Amino acid sequence: MTPHPWYWPRPAPIARFWAATVTAAVLAAIAAGWLDRPVAIWFQARGEGSMDVFRALSVPGDSVWYLVGGGIGSLAAYVLSRRMQGPVRERLLRLTSRLAFLFLAVAATGLAADLLKVLVGRARPKHLFQDGLMALAPGSLSSSWWSFPSGHATTIGAVAVALALLAPRLVWAWMLLALVVALGRIGATAHFVSDTVAGLWLGAAGATIVSWALARRAEAIERRLGLPRCVG
Repeated sequence: MTPHPWYWPRPAPIARFWAATVTAAVLAAIAAGWLDRPVAIWFQARGEGSMDVFRALSVPGDSVWYLVGGGIGSLAAYVLSRRMQGPVRERLLRLTSRLAFLFLAVAATGLAADLLKVLVGRARPKHLFQDGLMALAPGSLSSSWWSFPSGHATTIGAVAVALALLAPRLVWAWMLLALVVALGRIGATAHFVSDTVAGLWLGAAGATIVSWALARRAEAIERRLGLPRCVG
């Protein structure tokens, strides 16, 4: 099967990866310097009604949907496949691979985001509204200092890239979904603009790396577990 063009170690994908990384870093820096404070204050001034709408928009970024659905779904599909034969078995095994990929992408990037939240210790926007603070408290164990990066943005960034690899014809829909969720976190004043930029990049980069890792181990996975490639 022809490798997916995003897969390691082809030079073009690596160039795109680093180009996306540099772009995200520049955008996050610009947002942190000039956008975070005024945008957060503007959305906070819109009131609770507006924030409730944006909270609803960010629901697809909750990692629970993908961790539970992907984890249980892949396990159930794999167990059921052991009882089936022919085309049905093949479809179930392919479904297992796809759900497992989605689960791994979200789980890996979610753990990375949680670690960064604690290491960076950035104050959430509520500290800006209450105390005028936009500060860092590295190592803090309080969630009110876990603003960077946005967990929801990380999750939806990973989901968008995973779905783009699984269903590339709908890539623009997945990208739009990611942007809507990111906007939801900003509009709900749960995160600053730079938090969501960093989260989207972390999720997208992490899902890409997971796809590379799985692609490199595809033959071993199929030999040991009987699971076919889900992408690439």
